[in-house]
Amino acid sequence: MSKPPFVIITLPRSGSYHLRALLDSAPDIRCYGEIFKGSEVELPPEELAFLGLGKKDIQKRDEMGMAILNRLRKRTASQGLIFGFKDFRFNLSRVQIYQKMLNSKGWRKVFLFRNPLERYVSMERADLTGVFVVTEQNKDAGLDLVRPIRFDPERFERSIAAHRRLTEDAQKTMDKIGPDLVTVLDYRQLNDLAARKALMGFLGSEGDGALLASDHVKQFTAHFESGVENWAEMAAYLEKTRQMDLLPSR
Repeated sequence: MSKPPFVIITLPRSGSYHLRALLDSAPDIRCYGEIFKGSEVELPPEELAFLGLGKKDIQKRDEMGMAILNRLRKRTASQGLIFGFKDFRFNLSRVQIYQKMLNSKGWRKVFLFRNPLERYVSMERADLTGVFVVTEQNKDAGLDLVRPIRFDPERFERSIAAHRRLTEDAQKTMDKIGPDLVTVLDYRQLNDLAARKALMGFLGSEGDGALLASDHVKQFTAHFESGVENWAEMAAYLEKTRQMDLLPSR
């Protein structure tokens, strides 16, 4: 009997590609990336051929919705693997499958979060530089990884509003369905051995959490304060709005 599939629900710049790679390295898990990505169909060539899709068949993919997941899940189960994928809340909402997945007792849900201030700064930097993914293969390719961003209160509030909506979704889904089908993971736990082992157990995997591997690397390794050019302005805003607790500890 095949094990329930899972979905990693998150927001951009939360470490979801790193988590996807970790889980996909398990011997009994097949974890896909952002299947409902807005700019392309993010699936390997073999899966695209299986579904009869091309990289740019975005509309056709969106119209298929859950049918794509059901077909991939069936194919994965036939190989004796647990099916899963990661995607963003807004993508799942756009193709109108988000609430269905949240309410379903046939899907395990992993809500992945990151400190919303760190996530905002990381997203701003990625938008500025165009660097969204860094791996062992391209980390030494002269990428712009340390450019400071300029804090913008309005953009920050839009970002943190998305964080709050996802937090509410996670809590409501946990209350409704329970911890057997819903778990919450923090960005800082991705490289924690105990957290990895717990996640593998939650997903029903028999793989060893200590053996998971990913070639994704942390993009910004300098002191957090150096990544914001108007740090004093940001700190003043956070104090005024009573959000100083979001500042990462030094």
